[in-house]
Amino acid sequence: MRLTVPEPRIDLYKDGFAKHDQLGRKQTGDKLSDLVETIDDPLVIALDGAWGSGKSFFLKCWVGEHLKRHGHTTQTVYFDAFQHDYLTDPLVALTQTICDQLPPGSKTSRFIRKGKKMLSKVAMPSVRVAGAIATSGASEMVGTVADAAILSSWKEAERAAEQYWKREAGKCAAMGQFRAALQELTDPNENGEPQRKLVVVIDELDRCRPDYALSILEIIKHFFNVDGVHFVLGANLKELQNSVRARYGSAINAAKYLQKFVSLAVRLQGPKVGLGDQAAYSKHFDNIGDLIGLPNDWPRTFVRDYLIMSNHHLMISLRDVEKLACLLQVVPTGGIETSGERHVFAGLIIMEVTAPNLIEKARRGDLDYSDVEPLFLLETREEADGPFFDARAAWRATTPNPPSSLQIKISGRADRLFAQSNRSRIIPNMIAERMDAFVLPDAG
Repeated sequence: MRLTVPEPRIDLYKDGFAKHDQLGRKQTGDKLSDLVETIDDPLVIALDGAWGSGKSFFLKCWVGEHLKRHGHTTQTVYFDAFQHDYLTDPLVALTQTICDQLPPGSKTSRFIRKGKKMLSKVAMPSVRVAGAIATSGASEMVGTVADAAILSSWKEAERAAEQYWKREAGKCAAMGQFRAALQELTDPNENGEPQRKLVVVIDELDRCRPDYALSILEIIKHFFNVDGVHFVLGANLKELQNSVRARYGSAINAAKYLQKFVSLAVRLQGPKVGLGDQAAYSKHFDNIGDLIGLPNDWPRTFVRDYLIMSNHHLMISLRDVEKLACLLQVVPTGGIETSGERHVFAGLIIMEVTAPNLIEKARRGDLDYSDVEPLFLLETREEADGPFFDARAAWRATTPNPPSSLQIKISGRADRLFAQSNRSRIIPNMIAERMDAFVLPDAG
């Protein structure tokens, strides 16, 4: 029995979606593959998703899937930026990862290794890539000239300036040679059109320290801007905007700044489902329940129903689903006999993970029907019977200020859902006796 979900075992570069596509995301992967294979211009595609939405899992599967479909003309490379952000220079780590993935002794490997030697002339920390390129090193030159003038004479200052410009010219030449190596790697035809592609997946970019994350973007823009070379970034764009503000100040238009580096953004989210269908995240909930040994009894069934009611418009993440399964392992459920109380319990479990502020209101006895309805869209349920109709009846009966429509019909249903006539304390008592108490899971 477990409380945490083991990391899925993905054989990078070999596994695709076949064994792992529990959320139906292969279609998104196929569209991404078609995009990078169709476009020759250098692309930077941001796969945008909130923390816990499964970006890393998707990208690891996609790397292998794309190789299976297009491996004869495309090389994919996976780079975990967060694992390397302890380094000073992302350029070194990135080019090394590309080299490691290319077949030893191959033509493409030789080209990249040739370019890698050129990059040793411009690698940080000897020069900060963005600053040197954006300003042509003007500030560094001014400092060099000024120091030399103070120490000696204008003649010495001129000599220092000349040495500086020679050094900068060497860096520019090295960058040009690296780009030429990349162009050879893509095997352009007589019209200059690439016949091969290099697709580099950079994952966990939004988890890196701000200076490292933005340096990666700058390096992509200045060193890898070559036809047939594409980048797919796994990142939460909102968090990446925060990195921009952390580096350049709150006054900067962070979204506009990122547009300089990102060609287009693709949103990674679960498929929208209709009522009565089992939603993608409720399927994931079942898979997680099986993995951690969650009993397949009424708490699991009721929480699954509430996930179906809420997962799309609440933007519940995969991490949220895992937390729900973990809670059900330790929250006491014995003695909850009536269907109405079970509805309240399941709804509170969802709130605990997705809207903890409402749990505080419930604990004080201040939870209103208007707080609950938007979470589960109770008033949109058209069924005259079934779990969704019962959910509406249960929450109308236990929270103040429900709408007057259907009140008589709902009231009759509530009498069958609850054993007690006084239902005003059901929610606070549920919080005290269940949510604020934990039990050891039954290992038997």
